[in-house]
Amino acid sequence: MRSAVLKGNNEGYEIVINDKFSINDIISDLKILIDKISFNNSSMKKNLRININSGLRILSDDEKRKIRKLTNNYENILIGKFISKTITLNEANEMIKENSVKMLDKVIRNGQDVFIDGDVLFLGKIHKGGKLISSGNIYLMGYSNGVVQAGFPNNEDKIIIGNVFKSQQVRVGEQFEVIDDVKYINNFYDSVVYVNDFHVISYGKINNLSQINPKFFNKIGGI
Repeated sequence: MRSAVLKGNNEGYEIVINDKFSINDIISDLKILIDKISFNNSSMKKNLRININSGLRILSDDEKRKIRKLTNNYENILIGKFISKTITLNEANEMIKENSVKMLDKVIRNGQDVFIDGDVLFLGKIHKGGKLISSGNIYLMGYSNGVVQAGFPNNEDKIIIGNVFKSQQVRVGEQFEVIDDVKYINNFYDSVVYVNDFHVISYGKINNLSQINPKFFNKIGGI
């Protein structure tokens, strides 16, 4: 049983690695396989790009370098991308962060800055001079008399949903607005604060979310 097999797919060709073999066996079989592929492709003027599918094995950067090095002596073979059925811990944490909402129920007092990495559902109270800062979206179900910032530090694709009528200031990414200066903001819990196409803070209603931020609307499956 070989540790590496060439297969065709819709994108071209890929070498599928049997994750039950040791990396030394895989490298050895890859040498033989790549040599055969190069010989069979010798009459072709076009370079053959081959992806590497490692299945349930996570290849280290060093192992990937060793595999790429195998093709250095062949002018007609290129290693494309590495594919795996697994994800790394960092990738898993990023997926969790992107698709989960943290719940926060606390009082943020004057002079306090509270930072949340990712989306947050806020149920507490922000006093005047307090700041709630999130790298993601903010669902403001509590009370705010302070500063609310989504998309920290510079992500203008994020939004704030909730009643910011009594807040001192709202921020989305690098854009901000002092609420006292705004004459048209509604005192409603279904308000949406976002950055428009002109990179200016704007306000809408949650039933217009599909037009305000289609990406976010699709992410939550519509309302």
